[in-house]
Amino acid sequence: MALFTSLTHEKFRKNFFVFLFLSSTFPLLLLIFIIYQHVIPVIMPDQINGLRATFTYGVLVMLLPSFLSFVLGSKWIRSIETISEGIKLKSVQVIGEKEEFNVENEFENIQQNFNVLHDEFQNKINELNEVSKKLIDSNNKFKKLSLTDELTSLYNRRSFDLRLIEETSRADRYKQELSLIMIDFDNFKRHNDTYGHQTGDKLLKELADIIRKSIRESDSAFRYGGDEFTVLLPVCDIKNAEHVAQRLVEKVSIHQFKNVEGQRLDKVTISCGVACYKGKLEAFVAEADKHLFVAKTSGKGIIVTNDN
Repeated sequence: MALFTSLTHEKFRKNFFVFLFLSSTFPLLLLIFIIYQHVIPVIMPDQINGLRATFTYGVLVMLLPSFLSFVLGSKWIRSIETISEGIKLKSVQVIGEKEEFNVENEFENIQQNFNVLHDEFQNKINELNEVSKKLIDSNNKFKKLSLTDELTSLYNRRSFDLRLIEETSRADRYKQELSLIMIDFDNFKRHNDTYGHQTGDKLLKELADIIRKSIRESDSAFRYGGDEFTVLLPVCDIKNAEHVAQRLVEKVSIHQFKNVEGQRLDKVTISCGVACYKGKLEAFVAEADKHLFVAKTSGKGIIVTNDN
């Protein structure tokens, strides 16, 4: 390639100088021919010397532009060749870069970069989902703690107040029965003082477990406060609620309670007050509480209802 380029430049240079020489000397030769053929024969001999001097200077003057043309032409050709070489070199580089460029490889690189970004994005999404899941779990735990009694795992008083509003509203809307059982642990203070607070907590947890296992899935049990518990019974009239209360009293009376050392305790009993909802929320709870008070003051293991 380099040899071919060099030969091409050399041929161009020769052709240029030949053309320049011919174009510069042809007028001079024509002038010499005219002088020797037409001028010298008709002039006097004594004028020939002056004519020769004038002719010589004229020829030199005419050759000067030709000489300058050769010099400038040579420099011009070198400049053109330098520019041409630079253009060819740059073209080779560009063509080489284009040859190295592969559409399939470039597409694969783009695909790989996209996959990397997609994987990173998916990892961030997974991390965000994990954090979100933990937050939801924590929120559910906090919510459960805020509505659940820590000792017995039954619903607490706050939960009872909220559920009471829900159930009374549902009973009003659908004209359904709704009953309430209020439960008191008889002589709990005496057990607590005699056997200690740990035994007292154990008794409360066992009583809560008996209540939980003795009611329907639709019913809700609550630790109302201290040694008092409540049970809300939707779609349940006073008679059926009284039967549930009676079952609770019987199960507690036959259950063998023990202290933390495993010693059997004296017979444990509960008292219950049962009321039926009649359209007024405050009166509903007050009536069940009044019946419970009557049961506690009338003896142990007694149930008092609207029908008593």
